[in-house]
Amino acid sequence: MSPFPDQGVGAQESPVRVRPGTRALFLHGSNYGTCRGLAAQLADEAAALGCATEVTPLDTYAGALPTDRPVIVVAASYNGQPTDDARNFVTALDEAPDGSLDGAVHAVLGVGDRNWAATYQHVPTRIDDRLAALGAERLCERAAADASGDLNAAVRTFTASLRAALLERYGDPDATDDGPAPTSAYEIREITGGPLGLAAERHGLAPLTVTEAYDLTAAGHPRAKRFVRLALPDGVTYRTGDHLTVLPAHETALVDRALRALGVAPDTVLDIRTGRPRRDALAVDRPLTVRELLTRHVELQHRPTAGQVAVLAAANPCPPEAAALAALPADDPRTFVELVEAHPALRGALSWGQLLDLLPPLRPRHYSVSSTPAVSPGHVDLMVSVLDAPAASGSGRYRGTGSTHMAALRPGDTVLGRIQPCRDVFRIRHDAPEPVVMIAAGTGLAPFRGAVAERLHHAAASAPALLYFGCDHPDRDFLHAGELRAADTAGALSLRPVFSGAPVDGHAFVQHRIAAEGDELWTLLDSGARVYVCGDGARMAPGVRAAFRDLHREHVPGADATAAEEWLAGLVAEGRYVEDVYGG
Repeated sequence: MSPFPDQGVGAQESPVRVRPGTRALFLHGSNYGTCRGLAAQLADEAAALGCATEVTPLDTYAGALPTDRPVIVVAASYNGQPTDDARNFVTALDEAPDGSLDGAVHAVLGVGDRNWAATYQHVPTRIDDRLAALGAERLCERAAADASGDLNAAVRTFTASLRAALLERYGDPDATDDGPAPTSAYEIREITGGPLGLAAERHGLAPLTVTEAYDLTAAGHPRAKRFVRLALPDGVTYRTGDHLTVLPAHETALVDRALRALGVAPDTVLDIRTGRPRRDALAVDRPLTVRELLTRHVELQHRPTAGQVAVLAAANPCPPEAAALAALPADDPRTFVELVEAHPALRGALSWGQLLDLLPPLRPRHYSVSSTPAVSPGHVDLMVSVLDAPAASGSGRYRGTGSTHMAALRPGDTVLGRIQPCRDVFRIRHDAPEPVVMIAAGTGLAPFRGAVAERLHHAAASAPALLYFGCDHPDRDFLHAGELRAADTAGALSLRPVFSGAPVDGHAFVQHRIAAEGDELWTLLDSGARVYVCGDGARMAPGVRAAFRDLHREHVPGADATAAEEWLAGLVAEGRYVEDVYGG
């Protein structure tokens, strides 16, 4: 009998690395960077196993998918269509002959949001099914990550499956230890830059200075909007319609609440290290105080997942409170801080390891740029809708992390940000030969303000441009009214405002005026007009889509609901009906 029971005759340790020379290809379909970041994160995991990795858009390999290495796809859908960097790839897949991918190996991680149920996971599912139909073998099963659910947990599960599959298929049987022993008794790190240096590096952010900031809405308006102008760093440029990605910070009042609820001292210094750099871990490269950690590095207002609630229940030393947490319904609306506050026995009960597992890294927020470089090349303007509403829990108020941070900015303040290019299909050419119909509500006006300013600057009026803009009242929140009216007077556009609090001709929302002016719009559509919709995706965008479907039924004899839906889907597929909307 072997003196080592766990290493008896025939026992074999599992490989911890892949065979030398193993490569892996990571392809992403990403409009705003989420899938690109996840693909890079997965590539980091594969590289740690010894893989030589490449991360690139799906379109890079349109019609030429390699069979000499595993291909991992991370993709999302946009209105049920491929993202801008995946369109050619998906088209090539659809046209590829049967058997053309025999010998290929693939895995797919789909990213989506269940709030868009009709198209949730549509493109990643389509890619996975088509790859298999063409002969590719699945390295592991497709995974679906839901941005409105526990996205991080889904990604972690897929990462573990991918890691296991890579080691099983490509593992080096001679690599079964944990690597060479340390050659020094010390671990030395050279640290440069400020406390947010690593976070800025991870997200590609640079300091931007606020040069102007003021209210866009009347004093006391319940849905306040702020104007913020920021100076771009030297050498940084942008295009009309682009976005600005900003890393926010929590307000002091919320951080103080979290400190009290958790029972931790704000000036305690933590030295947080990971075994190796991970894109889903905290971007911290130096000791920092607990206040700094909670202010600038972790989310505090997320709704805990079922797994996180289970951790809270297990850590709670009070049996009644632990039982209450264990019985918490899945739709409990309370944020992390609210939940900890409601169970005071958790105060001081959580270790730092548990807390860092429960608090996701602070994520950047995205804002549409409302200016144009044709007029303001060195600055970007933003319209920020300040979220300050009754909390979904029914207790107190909920103040949005990003918008509260942005609303507090004053001239001279600095924020970390970067330009994020918009989707090409959403760029509105100032010299477009076809009519343009822009439809917005609230701060959804932002990209259209830039497009109108560019159109006015170039005196481009060769084709009609209509702007439907919905707000509450002409004297309270008609954003940039003077500019828009001047552009209308100059002939750069035809302004079509709609006021829900002061309806004209019964038009309370943009879809009402669209319906009333259907004949004009149908004529424009018939001559090739492109429609752009920006703003609230929960109410406004569905209402506008319904108005356009009605428009089709009214102007096409015998058309029914199915025909109208197919017509609108055709416009979307052609890039003639484009949405840039947010859930709310």
